[in-house]
Amino acid sequence: MLQQWAIKTENLRKDYPGMTAVHDLNFGVEVGRVHGFLGPNGAGKSTTLRMVCGLLRPTAGRALVLGIDPVDQPDEAKAKVGLLPEHTPLYRDMSVEDFLLFSARLRHVPATQIEVARSRVIEQAGLGDVRKRLIGNLSKGFRQRVGIAQALIHSPPVIILDEPTAGLDPQSVVEIRALIRSLKGERTIVFSSHILTEVEEVCDTISIIHHGQLKASGSLSEIKQGLLGKGTVKLETDKPLTAAQLDKLRSLGGVESLTHEGLLVRLVPQGKNDIRPGIVRLLTQEGVGVLTIELSTPPLEEVFMAVTRASEVRV
Repeated sequence: MLQQWAIKTENLRKDYPGMTAVHDLNFGVEVGRVHGFLGPNGAGKSTTLRMVCGLLRPTAGRALVLGIDPVDQPDEAKAKVGLLPEHTPLYRDMSVEDFLLFSARLRHVPATQIEVARSRVIEQAGLGDVRKRLIGNLSKGFRQRVGIAQALIHSPPVIILDEPTAGLDPQSVVEIRALIRSLKGERTIVFSSHILTEVEEVCDTISIIHHGQLKASGSLSEIKQGLLGKGTVKLETDKPLTAAQLDKLRSLGGVESLTHEGLLVRLVPQGKNDIRPGIVRLLTQEGVGVLTIELSTPPLEEVFMAVTRASEVRV
């Protein structure tokens, strides 16, 4: 079965006088995924997303939305995308209801479907209690919900959210993340962030960009394994291991190092080897019960720091 890409970039590049903001970017987001676009401020995230949405013309390469090039077919591509830009464009002197009516008309929602569409996004975004209030009188968290609602009003298959929780209080951050999760599966969602925990909690796949260059892309486990290896295997046995049994574990293929304390044993694999099946087989042969065995992978913060440190070594 052919892989279905909601978003695919091919050598996507954006030059400005004296600088290149995005360097020949190649990454893809599968249909139905929640994809995190991760990088520090100024990494090129917003520039890339604006090119994907057709708001900015690439210097070279292209971005495809469900196979459509927004440069060649701007109307068709934009109809497939709902966008929440970094600075939410809201009319503060309009009520929530009126703004969403305006947004629906702007997005060419058929007149007979506007009320249904508006009611749907008000419910999805949790705006029922403030639907008649002026946007200018809402908290920043609720204004961000209005921004997400306008991105959903025309039922696009792809949603792009640029820094959706930036500057929000902790409660609003939790609520926006829950809203993103509630949309999972219905649509493909891409959101940019420099908040590592946010990406780790919400996303199926991620891309890490730094200095306008793609440094890693894939599932979090794939990226961790590719950059930092498999992590540490933590093992608890039903009785202390003898010196001979510990030596056998150390000699097991794929084991780089071993430490132990009481019933707890920690083993570091060599490279990307999964040593857990071999450990269980050996200890079973030795008559030792394995109470727990788990793979502890490094946190996303460690991955991100590895990527950005490597990026600073430049010729």
